Amino acid sequence: MVRHQFAIARRAGLLALAAFTTACSDRSLPSGPSLSPGMVGRLLTCAADVRAQTLSCTAPGVGGGSGKLSADLVLGGQGIYVALRSSAVSYDGTSTFQADVTVQNLTAVPLGTSNGTTVTGVKVFFSSGPNVTGGEGSVTVQTPDTGTFTGTKQPFFLYNEILQTAQVSAPRTWRFTLSNTVTRFTFQVLVDAASPQEHSVLRWSRQLGAGAYYAVWGATGSDVFAVGNDGNIWHYDGTTWTSQPSGTTQDLLGVWGSGGRDVFAVGTGGAIVHYNGTRWTAQASGTSAYLYGVWGSGGTDVFAVGTGGTIVHYNGTGWTAQTSGTSAYLYGVWGSGGTDVFAVGSDFVNGGAAILHYDGASWTAQPTGATLDLYGVWGSGGTNAFAVGLSGTILHYDGTS
Repeated sequence: MVRHQFAIARRAGLLALAAFTTACSDRSLPSGPSLSPGMVGRLLTCAADVRAQTLSCTAPGVGGGSGKLSADLVLGGQGIYVALRSSAVSYDGTSTFQADVTVQNLTAVPLGTSNGTTVTGVKVFFSSGPNVTGGEGSVTVQTPDTGTFTGTKQPFFLYNEILQTAQVSAPRTWRFTLSNTVTRFTFQVLVDAASPQEHSVLRWSRQLGAGAYYAVWGATGSDVFAVGNDGNIWHYDGTTWTSQPSGTTQDLLGVWGSGGRDVFAVGTGGAIVHYNGTRWTAQASGTSAYLYGVWGSGGTDVFAVGTGGTIVHYNGTGWTAQTSGTSAYLYGVWGSGGTDVFAVGSDFVNGGAAILHYDGASWTAQPTGATLDLYGVWGSGGTNAFAVGLSGTILHYDGTS
């Protein structure tokens, strides 16, 4: 039975951006506050057509954020993290252009609150503009509120509510004062909001469509490996995923590396392949067992675990079998160091969960008190480890039990 493994990569960043306007334009960006390259790359520039009384927005491409997290989340990406929509667009024929605008939260976390209950609201602030792009004259935003976001004294509209995932705000009327000779104008906006889970995943998006992927590991956010069925290995460079020849057709079920140029993937039929930064090559494991998990304290101290109590160890030169003392299926392996390693799985012979510990010399079974399969193990140290499995099973190890 092939076990599907999923790894969640949590990445904090200053996520930009949405720009709000109307029909897309290839014009240069209007002048505005200085933004990071990641933010400029996400800004969407559009135009308001005064005479046609239109205000709309299209979506930018998905790109990377910068590496800094503000006190609040600065979001954007129309249709990615937020959606701004307009209705009741009108022009009075002399000096006022207006529209009712709503904000929809497309992230996986609440916006407009730092603790889930206290309302701090969602602020849509002007990063640049408004600037006249058709006709002549001037245009300004009619709002008494200004604040410091990416620059000083930036006008903003406050949506004083908490927006849960997918929730749409109540509309606010945006008004602009303009010369009657202005026919078109542009501006960019971003959304600033507190969230009780600012370090969490903001949004999941499909990036690879074909095949089954069982494990993922990365040296950095721009150096990630995903492995799956039929020897599939894909690499992410921070922008795109590309396929890498693995040299095997076995299903690859686990992946780990000591760095981006020293990566191991393991799978069915005892398959082990190694990446040296240039290419993947097969390594003899000495077993035909399914290998589900792989972990190491370094590139010359690597453990792979699998069916029938199989544990093999790599010393930098080759793989050798280690005596586990069990016939359990071992699905996960992790350690705080080379002399403090845990392997977890399912003991089909005796029933119940299986946990083994390695002290640098031998593997010994540890009592679990659990009756269901364990699939994964991780810890912050040898006295603070967690194992997880079927039916909500979560076990904690404090160094003693």
